[in-house]
Amino acid sequence: MRRLKYLLLVTFSITLFSACEEVDQYYEEDVTFNPERKVLIEDYTGHKCGNCPRATRSIYSLKEIYGENLIIVAVHAGFFAKPNPPQAPSFTYDFRNPTSTDLDNDFGISLVGNPNGMVNRRTNSDGSKVFAYTSWADEASKVLFDFSKVPASISINNSYDDASRVLETEIVSDINVDLNANYNLSVYLIEDNVEQWQKDYDMSPSDIPDYMHREVLRASLNNTYGDPINNLTEGDSNTNTYSITLDPEFHAEECSIVAFIYDAATKEIIEVEQARVQL
Repeated sequence: MRRLKYLLLVTFSITLFSACEEVDQYYEEDVTFNPERKVLIEDYTGHKCGNCPRATRSIYSLKEIYGENLIIVAVHAGFFAKPNPPQAPSFTYDFRNPTSTDLDNDFGISLVGNPNGMVNRRTNSDGSKVFAYTSWADEASKVLFDFSKVPASISINNSYDDASRVLETEIVSDINVDLNANYNLSVYLIEDNVEQWQKDYDMSPSDIPDYMHREVLRASLNNTYGDPINNLTEGDSNTNTYSITLDPEFHAEECSIVAFIYDAATKEIIEVEQARVQL
């Protein structure tokens, strides 16, 4: 189990010479989470959403705690992701793609507003899967601090050819417990550190020309909702292979494959993995 050290602040009162004085004292507490579990946070965003960078900063603060156990995909979709006309001086880049648009429409993120997102596509108390960014930490901890057996394990093997820009990926899904429902495998291409315009209300001026957009969803290798997994008995293994030709403007050295398995009925993700295109 991975151990984390948290610095906790405790305020208590002591009596000195008949006077009451408050004293702050710090102490460390070990906290553990299940290293076999990983969680996916889908950050629904847009380059014209001035509050969205605040959500992004919060999620990468979590990344500092959980490391590779927290996987992030930024989904650019909806009103705030619409680009300006090509002749405009800024915000002309279009981050959207068919997968991001499908996800936004189907899960209703834009109807709620941004910044919002999903955490392993879990269902919240009102029956939707949309969580405000201020609740992402709590929802992620519910996944990562679950010490029951992880239902499935995923490994990703990528092979990329610089000349043709063709990426081939092999996804191996090992089933650790009997899965008594229908499950799908989704495989996404993401790109990190895309330098483009972004509105950020925490900055002055708020229009940032060289903002680094993190973990951008670029495409799906097997449609928006993936493929069914056929072998779902404990001990079974499934191998799926896919290929994609990277767009000329994508930087292969910044690209990764994110693969996840989810319940086809509830849409909840049971495991997720990420691997860079180029090591």
